[in-house]
Amino acid sequence: MRDHRGRIRLAAALVLGTALLAGCSEDAAAPSESLPSATSAPTTEALPVVGPADFPVPPAARTQDAAGAETFLRYWIDLLERQQAVPAGQPLRDLGPDCGECQRIARVFDETAASGWRYQGGELTLNDVPAPVMEGETAYVSFGIRQEAVQRVDATGAPVDDGQDVAPNVFGGINLIWSAASQSWVVTGFGYG
Repeated sequence: MRDHRGRIRLAAALVLGTALLAGCSEDAAAPSESLPSATSAPTTEALPVVGPADFPVPPAARTQDAAGAETFLRYWIDLLERQQAVPAGQPLRDLGPDCGECQRIARVFDETAASGWRYQGGELTLNDVPAPVMEGETAYVSFGIRQEAVQRVDATGAPVDDGQDVAPNVFGGINLIWSAASQSWVVTGFGYG
């Protein structure tokens, strides 16, 4: 949302600046004649894809600062919901190779799929995200989260376990470390409840 507003402000500033410059002199060339084309601008190397190919970690979550760490947390929560709906754990393993809880969640998702089961409910909503604590190449982000009631069911929709009741606001946290190789945050610790 912040990036979207920033782009709108930048576009408005560029339009206003162009209009002001065009009005300064009758002899001034039209903006399309005086400004370099987008194709002549230098390009930067694209970031390598991190995360699932059809749901990659967004560029805003791939900056080594507090804003990037918070955006990564928001992406991670969306990824958890996405993978629970599949269910499949590999993307969690890939982004949290040294995170014990990430590995456990991934294993449960894979076991659920292998049994032919699926999840009903369990949607996650972040309630509160204080500013991340940054220490060198690590970030610690605490959060409050709401988890809707969740139940694993078999192919017929019959419950296979007790499930969990709604948790309206529980404390959680994620520990991240910056990976220069992937130019992304990697999860080293995660949990809530």
